Amino acid sequence: MSPEDPRDENAYRKYRENFYKGFNDFEYERYQVPYENVYLPIVKLVTPNATKNLLLFAGYDSYMEEMVKMSKFLKGIDYNIYVFDGPGQGTALRQGIHLIHNWESPVSVILDYFNLKRASAVGMSLGGYLVMRAAAFEKRLDKVVSFDIFYSFFDALRIRMPYDKITKIEQLLAAKDTKTVNLMFKSMMANNLDLNWKINKGMENVGVQSPYELLKQFQKYNMEPIMPLINQDVLLLASENDQYVPSSRLVEIDSKLINAASVKSIMFDKASGGDQHCQAGNRQLGFDAIKEFLSNK
Repeated sequence: MSPEDPRDENAYRKYRENFYKGFNDFEYERYQVPYENVYLPIVKLVTPNATKNLLLFAGYDSYMEEMVKMSKFLKGIDYNIYVFDGPGQGTALRQGIHLIHNWESPVSVILDYFNLKRASAVGMSLGGYLVMRAAAFEKRLDKVVSFDIFYSFFDALRIRMPYDKITKIEQLLAAKDTKTVNLMFKSMMANNLDLNWKINKGMENVGVQSPYELLKQFQKYNMEPIMPLINQDVLLLASENDQYVPSSRLVEIDSKLINAASVKSIMFDKASGGDQHCQAGNRQLGFDAIKEFLSNK
């Protein structure tokens, strides 16, 4: 349903209500952390006697309940897990908090609210970029997991477009040719369901009214300028046949994290069943790698 569908709000309310009625994987506490005159919703999944803290969030079209349920794969680690909707996600978006690239902003607010002096963080899908951005500027984060790697928003377009077309779009953006870009996308979206969804969902998330405005915002989501600023322990996960991120980015990111305390990179192939975006075909694989990484000293 589109956000304008009159059934949408009731479906959303019932979805969350019924989710928590049936959720019993962890003992949990629910919070509303003040942010921009409204709040970010957070669920703290409690591990008895845990001594460490983990932030967990997703990406482009997520609701935190997805991550709350996936947290079953992390049971048994020495962490309390804080799952949240950040700007542009789930309940936060429904309050008018739009997606931002500078993810250190919500992360810092959450660390302050819970008085966490140190925490690790896992970002899933687009969260694979957001977690790295947060780590570049928020040094209370000690270990970060890019699940999976997400180098730039333009990769998600580039991987589905002919080279000459994405090059033309980048040239038009550089020339600030708003009209031509919008006309191009109107035509392409009319015949491409995947692209139509990506752009319309993006405009909703970011709070803009045209593909041109969205793409200008997308240009801010890029790993290149922040990689030298990351000095934490880093786990990079990648999938051989990821439909949003070229798998070749794994080696590139690894090589440019020149100041990281440590870097571990894992590529999941088709034989493993984990070759799709965020190991969608075998989710256990990614989470097992994350558990091992977090458990290491």
